[in-house]
Amino acid sequence: MSFDDGYGQIFVMNEDGTGLRQVTPTVTGEMSDTRYANYASISPDGSSIAYTRNGRFIESVDLESGNSRTLYEGGYQPTFSPDGSTIAFTSLDGISAMNADGSDVRLLAREESAFGAAFTPDATRVVFNIGGYIVAVPATGGETTVVLRDQFWNADPTFSPDGSTMVFSSNRGGNNGSELYSMPAAGGPITALTDTYAVHPQFNADGSRIIYNRATTRTGELVTDIVSYERSELATMNVDGSDQIRLTPQSITAQDASFGGGRP
Repeated sequence: MSFDDGYGQIFVMNEDGTGLRQVTPTVTGEMSDTRYANYASISPDGSSIAYTRNGRFIESVDLESGNSRTLYEGGYQPTFSPDGSTIAFTSLDGISAMNADGSDVRLLAREESAFGAAFTPDATRVVFNIGGYIVAVPATGGETTVVLRDQFWNADPTFSPDGSTMVFSSNRGGNNGSELYSMPAAGGPITALTDTYAVHPQFNADGSRIIYNRATTRTGELVTDIVSYERSELATMNVDGSDQIRLTPQSITAQDASFGGGRP
């Protein structure tokens, strides 16, 4: 999971919030610090993390040894395929992919405004955002198709492990912010999961819980309007939006969760 305490370090922890530990070096300056780290993606087997350093380097760190190396320069927001063999990411030209070791870099979709790639559970498609609508491209590259496009801003697509449901963020709540919603992956009714500001959802391994980012005031009250946003925290909830629980300590600003290490 990616934590940002104002400077940018990557931390990992257990699904229940225990075992919190820092992975990347402490950054004592601002975002211009070359060690600034964010957009972490943990491999499905939990052995490594791919993340963005200094806004343009995709790096990998082995969680057992702590050894890290640069995989690619000129990209950000890496995400692992379900089998861990491939990393999709946002590049200067659109959405790209490479082998998990950084080899065989290829462009999947040439869309300069694209960002936020996510694999479908069967790894056949990569889904991402273009200008507020969600589209998909074959994982081997090719023509894009629209998954969700309407008058609202939709982003952060993620899929349940069985592939039946897509969860995403959207401003359709009319609250000057984004909330989380779900819909059948094949299309259908859209259901609200949160009524306060929330983004960046991720399913856990068995699909029973969603880990996500929510906005609060400095004293911990949940907010609906982005103007009221002062800090962010990680929370977890059932897939129907019930049982919403803070996952990270209130003293830590946390964002951009990624789940791994428990996939079948």
